[in-house]
Amino acid sequence: MSKDQDLTINIETTRGTWENTTFPKTIKIQEVIQAVIQHFEYATNGNYELRLESDPNNALKPERPLVSYGIKDGDTLIFTDLGVAVWL
Repeated sequence: MSKDQDLTINIETTRGTWENTTFPKTIKIQEVIQAVIQHFEYATNGNYELRLESDPNNALKPERPLVSYGIKDGDTLIFTDLGVAVWL
C-alpha cells in the first residue's frame, strides 16, 4: 500500500498514548477502536468511543472511515472508555 493510502496518527487513552500509529485512510472508526482495545488490552465487552482532539464533544461514528473526518497525518484522537453498563 502506498503512503498516500495511509494516515499516521496518535491515539490518547487512559493507559497512555499510542504514537505514530499507521492505519489505512479508509479504515472504519470501529476498526480503529478494536485495534486500540487490542493494543492496550482493554476489556472486549466495554463501551468505547473515539473523538477528535480538536472536537472532543462529538464522538466519531463507528461506521465512518477515518478519511471522512478530514483526519490528517499527526492528528490526535481521544479514546474514551465509557465503561460497561450494569443493570440492577
